[in-house]
Amino acid sequence: MEKENIKTVDIKDFKNSQHVLDYIDDDFAIVNSLEGIPYSDETVRLECFLIAVCMEGCIQLDINYRTHQLQAGDLLLGLPNAVIGHVMLSPKYKVRLAGFSTRFLQRIIKMEKETWNTAIHIHNNPVKSIGESEDKSVFGLYRDLIVAKINDKCHCYHREVMQYLFSALFCEMLGQLHKEIECSAQTENPDESVKQVNYILRKFMELLSKDKGIHRSVSYFAGELCYTPKYFSKVIKQACGRTPLDLINQTVIEQIKYRLKRSDKSIKELAEEFNFPNQSFFGKYVKAHLGTSPANYRSRKEE
Repeated sequence: MEKENIKTVDIKDFKNSQHVLDYIDDDFAIVNSLEGIPYSDETVRLECFLIAVCMEGCIQLDINYRTHQLQAGDLLLGLPNAVIGHVMLSPKYKVRLAGFSTRFLQRIIKMEKETWNTAIHIHNNPVKSIGESEDKSVFGLYRDLIVAKINDKCHCYHREVMQYLFSALFCEMLGQLHKEIECSAQTENPDESVKQVNYILRKFMELLSKDKGIHRSVSYFAGELCYTPKYFSKVIKQACGRTPLDLINQTVIEQIKYRLKRSDKSIKELAEEFNFPNQSFFGKYVKAHLGTSPANYRSRKEE
């Protein structure tokens, strides 16, 4: 029952906290304090990607019900659907947060093997230390440029400039995480149970990527990997904090959105492509996940 009482936080929720905002639009928010942020004293579920940088002091919080500490120079990476709570702050803390909407993530990220590997890595290692390195100086350049543009006089392309800067920063971060994953894969030696859980999740993500949204049942993917649906669901939930059905639906709907916008096929033909029994079932599935019909989504102006 506790799960139902957890409030969700999206980019739009920051708009009522103008006194702590450095920048906000429909896809991005830059926040300079936790004070006044919606539900900052409650347990929340993220509906955005969150980066929190501890500048001074210490911050303790639970991420997916595991306790973590951030010291000065540490950053927190919060995936969409991550649960954050029990936040404790030292008397003289300083933090800066950046939020990225799920719509932004869907625009720039392909759900492929490397993306899933990065998501798994973030889930297992949400707190990072910013060391003295070349990468730190690169991110410093992005930060300085973004701050300069925030303070610059707006022009007719200001929003587009900010979007590209945030996109570049985000992709740079993903690239750095990918390098980190490759290095750790060569050096770490986890115990057998951890290796098995991560192996199953990794194989599931590879299957999802190759499947292109054709199959939508947990039993199908469990069968492909030779596990019972019950065991398979338990392992995936343990590995990444999300159910396999949630991950399947996310992948399927992203494939459908892409095809609706990029394909010349009719709605009926797309229903057949995605292996729905008929156009009516396809329409109900799309409306359940996007809140609108396939035709309305297709005709909607590109965001």
